[in-house]
Amino acid sequence: MKNKIIDVLNKLLQNEKLGRSDAIEIISYVTKIEYNEVIINQNNFLSKKVVKHIFKILKSLAKGKPLAYILGYKIFRGHKIIVNKNTLIPRMETEQILDYVNDFIKTNNKNKLNALDLCTGSGCLGISMFLENKQSINKIVISDISKKALKVAKQNVEMHDATSNIELFQSDFLTNILNDKNKFNILVCNPPYIDKNDLNIDDSTLKYEPKLALFAEDNGLFYYKEVIKNINRIMAIKEQFIIVFEIGWKQKDGLETYLNNEIGLKYKWKFTKDYFNNWRNLIIFNKEI
Repeated sequence: MKNKIIDVLNKLLQNEKLGRSDAIEIISYVTKIEYNEVIINQNNFLSKKVVKHIFKILKSLAKGKPLAYILGYKIFRGHKIIVNKNTLIPRMETEQILDYVNDFIKTNNKNKLNALDLCTGSGCLGISMFLENKQSINKIVISDISKKALKVAKQNVEMHDATSNIELFQSDFLTNILNDKNKFNILVCNPPYIDKNDLNIDDSTLKYEPKLALFAEDNGLFYYKEVIKNINRIMAIKEQFIIVFEIGWKQKDGLETYLNNEIGLKYKWKFTKDYFNNWRNLIIFNKEI
């Protein structure tokens, strides 16, 4: 007996852990039908083999394995990004970083900008920045401590035909960056920011995602502080620049105290909230944006 796509989709949606987009993504992945074509072809029949594969994925999900690791990719800002156990899964909240960067690029007078994506992981931020601003970007350096993560990032750079504009750089956070002569107009960073003593961590995240990309010292603030105290050595301070961090929702007060003590009125900054009304981004800049 065969099943229509719509019937299988409805069965998947009975799973509380699956949103509609995830259910469609599973069907698209197994059937090789483009995501946008799944609903258009909802009355097409699926073979027993295909249906079996779909529900095998459902069993893996029931064990807590993230869908992105099962499929081997995640859609980030409409771009397909390869992921595996060596990279964090790009999340919806992280997409907002590019909104701020894109606004900065639109209002900047310089035609060709240089950018740095620190703790790049899969490369999702740097690659998306390039794909969305090809005419304005000169070069993007994407950096990570993990050779395995950079291997994944390299696959993504090549898949999106961005090798001429994106340079991969291995560095223990800022170690090699500070020794480099490049100065940047844009810095984006989603660093490890979970306090090692934080007990409110999703079990699936702990079990499957790389610990190297999750935890940080100093109540999770270590990497932010390292960038903040080295702004003059990283950024093109004589030009307009922007730094956009993703932060933990409880970290605003601690970061604000540090900013006041470290840079005072030298640069401007602001905190912004995510789609869920949690503090999610710290933006530092030298001219009004």
